Amino acid sequence: MRSLKQRRVSFVRPAEPRARRLTVIRWVYLGSIFILAMWLANFFFGDLLYLRSEGLVIGQPSVVAAEFPVTVRDLLVREGEHVKAGQVAAVVTSQEVLETIARLSADIAARQVRLGELRIRDQTIDAMLALAEDRDKVATGARKEFERLVQQGYQSLDKRTAAVESEYRSRQDLETLKAEKRSVDEELRILSAVLGEAESALRDLRHNYDEGRLRASIDGIVSRLSVDKGAVVRAGEPLIEIYGLPHYVLAYLPTGGLFTVAAGDRVEISTGLRTMPGTIVRVEPFAAALPREFQRSFIPVERQQVIRVEFNTEGDAPPLFTKVQIRSPSVVRQWLAALRNK
Repeated sequence: MRSLKQRRVSFVRPAEPRARRLTVIRWVYLGSIFILAMWLANFFFGDLLYLRSEGLVIGQPSVVAAEFPVTVRDLLVREGEHVKAGQVAAVVTSQEVLETIARLSADIAARQVRLGELRIRDQTIDAMLALAEDRDKVATGARKEFERLVQQGYQSLDKRTAAVESEYRSRQDLETLKAEKRSVDEELRILSAVLGEAESALRDLRHNYDEGRLRASIDGIVSRLSVDKGAVVRAGEPLIEIYGLPHYVLAYLPTGGLFTVAAGDRVEISTGLRTMPGTIVRVEPFAAALPREFQRSFIPVERQQVIRVEFNTEGDAPPLFTKVQIRSPSVVRQWLAALRNK
């Protein structure tokens, strides 16, 4: 047998492309592992390193309610409608208020009649008081003159007795008028004060009732109509709920993190793929229970510190009660903004 000779290969395919491909695959793999590790670290420990929380878009709450039991006659606003402060939102009637107004009006009228009578009596007393004082002076002078004449023997004792009796009656009438004057003046003072209070109460009641018109107290958006036409509502029960403008975010700040949050800090407010800039305006000194949709299942009810975040531009605010995420500004975006400013 002939031995097989190894043939020389004149062309050898270089291995560089394969080696580069393996290197790229290796780096892609390592990068994927690194990104996965960073994502897991951010998922489990991100809340400890930077602000990341959830909140609700709300406004300053206000309600339209009556201070007395009423019957709803008409509702002049709808849910979602913008209202202005002072705008009539509902028309109601209250039998209790109408009866109170009628009773107060009758009471004021009776007091005014009595006040007029007292003033006439006071003027009469003033007119008679001067005459009574002159009569008392004359009677006193006559009694003294009769005493002198009796001592000199020119008059009998019965004349002196009659002079004393006349002085007594004049003094009695004078003191009676003075006492009545004081009593009438005191009654006038008390009745005038009571009448003023009654008239003030009637004015306040008429102003508060305002012919049954209930007005919005703030500019805002009607979020809920709590009653229907014809409903009977108790005193203080809300008829209409309004959330004022501008809207803001009430967010929850996890406690125990390695970062600090203060008023004036910039944050990012995101909902879905939309991101809006915001500013923390207040860090409340209390913790509140998170809404049910923010709670994680199978764990006790969680409480977190409350912060208030305002939108830098009011037109960017999502609708009321939108669930949003609050995050510290992205480091990459901060770098890009710094480079853009340069």
